[in-house]
Amino acid sequence: MADARLFGVRLSPFVEKVARALQLKKIPFTLVPPADPMAFRRWNPQTGKMPVLEMAGEHTFDSSLILRRLDRLVPNPPLFDPDASVAARQRFLEDWSDESLYWYGMALRWADVNAAATAAQVLGTLPAFVRPIAGLVLPRRLRAMGRAQGLARLPLEIVTEELGHRLGELLEFLGSRPFFFSDRPSGADLALFGQLGMLRSGPTPQAEALINARPALLAYFDRVDAATAA
Repeated sequence: MADARLFGVRLSPFVEKVARALQLKKIPFTLVPPADPMAFRRWNPQTGKMPVLEMAGEHTFDSSLILRRLDRLVPNPPLFDPDASVAARQRFLEDWSDESLYWYGMALRWADVNAAATAAQVLGTLPAFVRPIAGLVLPRRLRAMGRAQGLARLPLEIVTEELGHRLGELLEFLGSRPFFFSDRPSGADLALFGQLGMLRSGPTPQAEALINARPALLAYFDRVDAATAA
């Protein structure tokens, strides 16, 4: 099978989720960052978002859809358990990570106290010639998305406190297992790894402090990292 191409930047938790799935399955790939603002629409006319995976002559968008296609193309190791009841819980946690935990991160990243550092980090992933224009548009757009979702409207201290509750609940679900619902990483673990990586990436010291205060969560992150390293 020819090497895959993954469009996006690994700062995105969804791109990182797919990259870790490719690495877990030992599928060689090339990361293709956006060369200009129009690259998003060229790669993904449907939504204009990353990630997009080019593999076996087809483009697949949306990280969850990509993981399902990877399991069809390269069944082993599976990203979801053969037991349907276990796989259902793994997919549920994957979806929660993508659709809920992500927005805690966005609310913290674009809070007033963190917004400048977040903007600098995001703009640093783009080609230099597009940064001036992107700097005028992108932060405003991303902050508006967070406010539309709702969590970003809450005071920073409440978002931080609630995120702490969610992280504690994750550890309750994990228990003494090395990974969620299985003895090997699943799509759920890859999704969580991407989100936790984003929360630890720099601009959100509030989230990083919450994670660092939970050694079991750090150990879990390290296990997923080791199991899915290139």
